[in-house]
Amino acid sequence: MVAKFYRLRGVNNTGQTMTFDGAARIAIRMMGWKLGASGLLTYGTVFTEDLGFSAGETIADAGEVEGAVIDNSSDLFYGIKGYISVLHDLAAASGNFDLYMEESDADANWLSDAASFDITKHMKFLAGLSIINDATDEDSAMNFDI
Repeated sequence: MVAKFYRLRGVNNTGQTMTFDGAARIAIRMMGWKLGASGLLTYGTVFTEDLGFSAGETIADAGEVEGAVIDNSSDLFYGIKGYISVLHDLAAASGNFDLYMEESDADANWLSDAASFDITKHMKFLAGLSIINDATDEDSAMNFDI
C-alpha cells in the first residue's frame, strides 16, 4: 500500500559514474491505482519523475539520488504501476540501477533523516534494473509495481 507521502530514491551500482551532460538519463513513469466507489479498479494520471537528475549533475558509483516528495493524501492510491528507464553514458557500466521508495506519514518523518539510515534496510525496494553496457549511451528499462 502507498503511504500518505512518499519519494523515490535511486542508487547507481554500475561501477561507473553517470553524467547527465554525457547523455545519461533517468526516466520514471508512474500511475496510481485504487478501487473506486463502485468497487471498480480506477487509474490515476501518468506522471514522470527523473529523481532531480539534470544538467551539470553526476551520480557516482554507489551514489544516491532522491526525487521530489509525492503527496498521496488526496488521491489515496493503494498502489502504483511504474516503468523505469536508465540510459548510462559509459560503455564500462556493469551492474544495477536500484530504485527504492521512502514513505512518511506527515512529509516530515523521513527515515533517511536518521543517523543510522541504511537504504537497503529502511526503504522499499522497487526495482533492480540490470545495466550491462558494451557501448556508450545504452539504455535499459523495466516495469515495477507496488
